[in-house]
Amino acid sequence: MKIARKYETGVEFHQAYIDIILRFAGYRLSDLYTSILAYSSYHGDLTKEVKDEIARKNNTSVQVISNGITRLRKLKVLEKNKVNPKILPPNTDEISLTLVLGIVKEKSKQENQPSV
Repeated sequence: MKIARKYETGVEFHQAYIDIILRFAGYRLSDLYTSILAYSSYHGDLTKEVKDEIARKNNTSVQVISNGITRLRKLKVLEKNKVNPKILPPNTDEISLTLVLGIVKEKSKQENQPSV
């Protein structure tokens, strides 16, 4: 199965990428939190102007954005005002992600016992 999606802006592209990576890592963050991460990733830092833009885009206050930043730092996905490099999208306009899912097979009880 192949799914293709194009995004209008770079921030939307960064938000989608970061959201996918974090979901695979077991995080389920709100749109506001992924938006904060996307703006930080896209702009390189969270300046006052960027925080104002995030607040305006999400119809909230800068204080709520600041609280979100604190929470993201505690989760270690935000380091100071920059996104953790492990979840940054590559510097390209297109990304192909390959998804491989599998089940880890448990060993039978006989296989787990040491042989004598």
